[in-house]
Amino acid sequence: MSDRADLGVDDANDEKYVVFKREVLTEELRHRYGPEHLQKILDMALADAVVIRRQDLFASPALAAYAGCIGIVMAREQDPDIKGQLAKVADYFQRQSELAGEEGWKLPSP
Repeated sequence: MSDRADLGVDDANDEKYVVFKREVLTEELRHRYGPEHLQKILDMALADAVVIRRQDLFASPALAAYAGCIGIVMAREQDPDIKGQLAKVADYFQRQSELAGEEGWKLPSP
Protein backbone atom coordinates (compact mmCIF):
# COMPACT_ATOMS: atom_id res chain seq x y z
CA MET A 1 0.00 0.00 0.00
CA SER A 2 1.53 3.32 -1.05
CA ASP A 3 1.58 6.43 1.04
CA ARG A 4 -0.91 9.12 -0.04
CA ALA A 5 1.81 11.75 0.02
CA ASP A 6 3.75 9.69 -2.55
CA LEU A 7 0.81 10.14 -4.92
CA GLY A 8 0.84 13.92 -4.45
CA VAL A 9 -2.68 13.98 -3.02
CA ASP A 10 -3.78 15.44 0.25
CA ASP A 11 -7.38 14.28 0.12
CA ALA A 12 -8.34 16.23 3.21
CA ASN A 13 -7.49 19.52 1.50
CA ASP A 14 -8.90 19.49 -2.02
CA GLU A 15 -8.12 22.91 -3.50
CA LYS A 16 -11.33 23.32 -5.46
CA TYR A 17 -14.25 21.75 -3.59
CA VAL A 18 -15.37 20.78 -0.15
CA VAL A 19 -18.01 18.08 0.38
CA PHE A 20 -20.33 17.47 3.30
CA LYS A 21 -23.18 15.08 3.88
CA ARG A 22 -26.30 17.22 3.58
CA GLU A 23 -27.87 16.09 6.86
CA VAL A 24 -24.68 16.77 8.82
CA LEU A 25 -24.22 20.20 7.27
CA THR A 26 -27.83 21.29 7.64
CA GLU A 27 -27.99 20.20 11.28
CA GLU A 28 -24.79 22.08 12.12
CA LEU A 29 -25.81 25.22 10.24
CA ARG A 30 -29.33 25.21 11.70
CA HIS A 31 -27.87 24.84 15.19
CA ARG A 32 -25.24 27.57 14.74
CA TYR A 33 -26.95 30.13 12.51
CA GLY A 34 -30.67 29.41 12.50
CA PRO A 35 -32.97 28.46 9.64
CA GLU A 36 -32.86 31.89 7.95
CA HIS A 37 -29.14 31.59 7.22
CA LEU A 38 -29.35 27.88 6.47
CA GLN A 39 -31.31 28.40 3.25
CA LYS A 40 -28.95 31.16 2.07
CA ILE A 41 -26.01 28.81 2.44
CA LEU A 42 -27.80 25.84 0.84
CA ASP A 43 -28.71 28.07 -2.12
CA MET A 44 -24.97 28.28 -2.89
CA ALA A 45 -24.74 24.50 -3.45
CA LEU A 46 -23.62 23.32 -6.88
CA ALA A 47 -26.63 21.79 -8.57
CA ASP A 48 -24.58 19.95 -11.20
CA ALA A 49 -22.05 18.31 -8.89
CA VAL A 50 -21.80 14.54 -8.49
CA VAL A 51 -19.89 12.85 -5.68
CA ILE A 52 -18.14 9.52 -6.00
CA ARG A 53 -16.68 8.49 -2.69
CA ARG A 54 -13.39 6.59 -2.88
CA GLN A 55 -14.78 4.01 -0.46
CA ASP A 56 -17.46 3.07 -3.01
CA LEU A 57 -16.89 -0.43 -4.43
CA PHE A 58 -16.98 0.92 -7.99
CA ALA A 59 -15.06 4.16 -7.41
CA SER A 60 -11.62 2.99 -8.50
CA PRO A 61 -12.65 1.63 -11.92
CA ALA A 62 -15.08 4.52 -12.51
CA LEU A 63 -12.44 7.15 -11.76
CA ALA A 64 -9.84 5.28 -13.84
CA ALA A 65 -12.26 5.13 -16.77
CA TYR A 66 -12.91 8.87 -16.49
CA ALA A 67 -9.17 9.57 -16.42
CA GLY A 68 -8.72 7.29 -19.43
CA CYS A 69 -11.42 9.10 -21.43
CA ILE A 70 -9.73 12.42 -20.73
CA GLY A 71 -6.45 10.84 -21.84
CA ILE A 72 -7.99 9.82 -25.18
CA VAL A 73 -9.17 13.37 -25.82
CA MET A 74 -5.80 14.71 -24.67
CA ALA A 75 -3.95 12.48 -27.15
CA ARG A 76 -5.90 14.01 -30.04
CA GLU A 77 -5.64 17.61 -28.82
CA GLN A 78 -3.30 19.84 -30.82
CA ASP A 79 -3.25 22.92 -28.54
CA PRO A 80 -0.44 22.43 -25.99
CA ASP A 81 -2.17 24.62 -23.37
CA ILE A 82 -5.40 22.64 -23.54
CA LYS A 83 -3.42 19.40 -23.61
CA GLY A 84 -1.62 20.48 -20.42
CA GLN A 85 -4.88 21.34 -18.68
CA LEU A 86 -6.37 17.99 -19.68
CA ALA A 87 -3.27 16.18 -18.41
CA LYS A 88 -3.67 17.77 -14.97
CA VAL A 89 -7.32 16.72 -14.78
CA ALA A 90 -6.56 13.18 -15.98
CA ASP A 91 -3.69 12.87 -13.50
CA TYR A 92 -5.93 14.05 -10.65
CA PHE A 93 -8.61 11.46 -11.39
CA GLN A 94 -6.05 8.71 -11.95
CA ARG A 95 -4.54 9.46 -8.52
CA GLN A 96 -8.02 9.39 -6.99
CA SER A 97 -8.60 6.02 -8.65
CA GLU A 98 -5.39 4.68 -7.12
CA LEU A 99 -6.38 5.95 -3.69
CA ALA A 100 -9.82 4.39 -4.06
CA GLY A 101 -8.21 1.06 -4.89
CA GLU A 102 -6.27 1.19 -1.65
CA GLU A 103 -9.24 1.99 0.57
CA GLY A 104 -11.77 -0.42 2.00
CA TRP A 105 -14.86 -0.83 -0.13
CA LYS A 106 -18.55 -0.81 0.53
CA LEU A 107 -21.58 -0.87 -1.68
CA PRO A 108 -22.79 2.56 -2.77
CA SER A 109 -25.90 4.05 -1.22
CA PRO A 110 -28.24 6.56 -2.84
